[in-house]
Amino acid sequence: MMSVTAALTIIAIVMILLLLIVAVTAAVLVRTSLRLERLLARAEQDVGPLIFDIKVALADIRRMTQSGRVQMQRVDYTLKYLSDAVLDASDAVLRPVQELRTWYRAIGTGLRYFLRRR
Repeated sequence: MMSVTAALTIIAIVMILLLLIVAVTAAVLVRTSLRLERLLARAEQDVGPLIFDIKVALADIRRMTQSGRVQMQRVDYTLKYLSDAVLDASDAVLRPVQELRTWYRAIGTGLRYFLRRR
């Protein structure tokens, strides 16, 4: 049989080995977290200007689309005005022509009527 001292020695050795494994794992985890922190800081430094450039580009795009929308509204209003002006002008030109056609038909009808009665 084992003596109590030998059992305690074995338990102590196993505990020291477990403590050594935990210490090594903790050291590896701390080292990895420090590396990740440095990597994230470097990535943030590299990506920071890019994010700023993207924000500036998005603001420029927003400004251009708003300006384009305003310009398109102006063109639309101008085209509507021109369309109305062209319709009014064509009515002004065609109305006398239509009246002349009506008078011509009336005269033709009247002449036919009087020529038949003779």
